[in-house]
Amino acid sequence: MDYNNGNSTLSKIAIEKALWRLGELLQEHKEYVELVTAGGVISVLLFGNRQMTRDIDAIFPLSQKQILTMLIDQVSKEQNLPSGEHAWLNDGVSFFGLQTKSNNVIFRHSHLVLYTASWYELLGMKLSGAWRRDADFDDAIQILRKIGKEGQIEYIDDETFTKRFNRTWKDAFNV
Repeated sequence: MDYNNGNSTLSKIAIEKALWRLGELLQEHKEYVELVTAGGVISVLLFGNRQMTRDIDAIFPLSQKQILTMLIDQVSKEQNLPSGEHAWLNDGVSFFGLQTKSNNVIFRHSHLVLYTASWYELLGMKLSGAWRRDADFDDAIQILRKIGKEGQIEYIDDETFTKRFNRTWKDAFNV
């Protein structure tokens, strides 16, 4: 199943099909867009540790937000995907204030490229406000493994964050 209406989840096939169509539409409008992503889409497309995700969380460039929203709605209608505020591709993570783009490409079309945010920002996001379920813990483990044991991790004086980080470190590196 590519898209499950019952629990509103997208498979890798559904994600790639929708993104490819969005790329085609951007090409028709002579637009080129680069998006920075966070969340489950990275686990589905890059890590492969999840089969599905509810949506694609990305930061939309302000100058292209209007055209993106319009074309995302068009893809939603064509492929029977969620639309509106909780669309299959949305900027719901914008409140996290992700600042960086990595070199990690998770999807490429001639007119649409999706990158991950930096591993450090993604880890911080997962260990703070985005921690809601086991899948987020699994995501944090994968991200920490990308950073590696030798990565530069800054100490954050927050008891909940510290507990989550220590649990993630233990499971990521079996220590």
